[in-house]
Amino acid sequence: MGIAAGILIILMSIAHNIYGEKKQIPQLKKITDDRVIIGSLRIMVFQGGILLFAVGTIQLLVSAGMIQLTGISAYFPVGIVLINFLTSLMIAIVMHREVLQFTIPQFSIFSIIIVLQLLALQN
Repeated sequence: MGIAAGILIILMSIAHNIYGEKKQIPQLKKITDDRVIIGSLRIMVFQGGILLFAVGTIQLLVSAGMIQLTGISAYFPVGIVLINFLTSLMIAIVMHREVLQFTIPQFSIFSIIIVLQLLALQN
């Protein structure tokens, strides 16, 4: 369960970076040439993607028995994913409902990841 979650998190991190760089940045460049706005979006895209990559890597290493997270630290990977998921969901529901229809696949995948992470913690 944990290995599957780690792989999915890493794949989502890669998709996050590619989507941001290939879809969001070019769209933003069409409506503004403000380098600060474009740079800020690029920073946020890669911060999120790299954070997910790190969490996925830790999830894989823990599940493979290569590192051990003890006590409350064992819950950090799922906690980070949950914070990411809930923040995105709340912003989509409260401020940008038009985004919900496009993010259903993403929310579905992250729901699966969270369930896999929680199941891995029970073992």
